[in-house]
Formats: sequence, C-alpha cells, structure tokens
Amino acid sequence: MKNIFSFLLFAALVLISCNNKEERLADSAKAAEYNDSVFAIINQNWNFNIAQINPKVEGRIQRWNQWRAFNKELKEKPKSTLNAFKIKAKNLVTKSDSLTNQIPYIFDKPAVKSRISTLNTKLKSLETYIMLDYIPTQKVIGIIQDVATEVNAIQNQMNEIIVKSEIPKEEGELIMLQALDTARHARREIQEAKSEEKK
Repeated sequence: MKNIFSFLLFAALVLISCNNKEERLADSAKAAEYNDSVFAIINQNWNFNIAQINPKVEGRIQRWNQWRAFNKELKEKPKSTLNAFKIKAKNLVTKSDSLTNQIPYIFDKPAVKSRISTLNTKLKSLETYIMLDYIPTQKVIGIIQDVATEVNAIQNQMNEIIVKSEIPKEEGELIMLQALDTARHARREIQEAKSEEKK
C-alpha cells in the first residue's frame, strides 16, 4: 500500500513538473517575442533630432568636455539588443549629471542651469521607463522627443546669451545696471555695516 501511494505521489510530481516546464517555456517565448517587438519600436524611434549648433556658441564651448562627451553619447545609437538601450540610457544620465561641471563662464547662468536640470530629469525618466520589465513604449518615444527638445533649448539659450553679449551698451547703461543690481547693494551695505561695527 505504501509503495502504491509513493508511486502515485512520484507520478503526480513528474506530471506537475512537466506542466511547469511547458508553462515556463511558453512564458519565456512570450517574453522574448515581447522584447523583440519593444526593441523594434524603440530602435525605430531612437532619434534625437538636434539642431546644428551656432558656430559662435561652438567656439565658446570647445573646452567644455562634459558637453562634448554628452553629445557624443547622445549621437551613438545602440544596435544590438534592448539591454544595449538600457545601458545607453544609464550612460546618458551619468553624462548629463556632469554637465553642470565646468560650464563656460559666459553660460554659467541660471537659465542654462535650469535647462540642464530639466534635461537631466527627462533622461532619468527615460532610464526609469526603459528599465521596467514591461516598457511603456509610447512614454519612451515621448521622452526621446522631449530630450531632443531640451537639448535644443539649451543650445538656443546659449545662442541667446551670445547674441545679447554682442549688443553694444549705450553710454551710462553699465552704471544704470549696476545701480539696479540689488544683490550688489546688499553686499555693499553688509560690508559697510561690518566696517562701522569695527570702528
């Protein structure tokens, strides 16, 4: 009796394990098919349409190594697998994190920094979505377009700064701008107060 019970238990386990193996093979086939379709969609839409940079801006950012490294990373398209796109998204986030390091003095302004921050946020969103098990392709495509928009916005802002810097100042305009600079006045008033305290 015990032998028959053991044999039936063993037979049931074998049947269950065979069914589980078939289910796993079916699941892995579905996952592979899904990954292939997601790869095809992302591969087709992984195009960052970045406008040509103004030569005057180009001349000012030649030594900004972080910007050049970021643009190089952005232009190189992964070719092989979905995992290559995941690695690329991670690399883009790393490169964009370093963009605020050594910004050329003329572009070291809140307008440029805020656009870099927005770009960084978009790239982190791209990385987050592309790392999911089930990737929302429409969101990824939208973020790819947003990243291109943000890079163009940074370049346009730098171009605007160059254009404004080339406008000649009228006589007395510099003195008027200094008078309107409230931060400079605050620092001067603090220094004057400190010097009076010392006396």
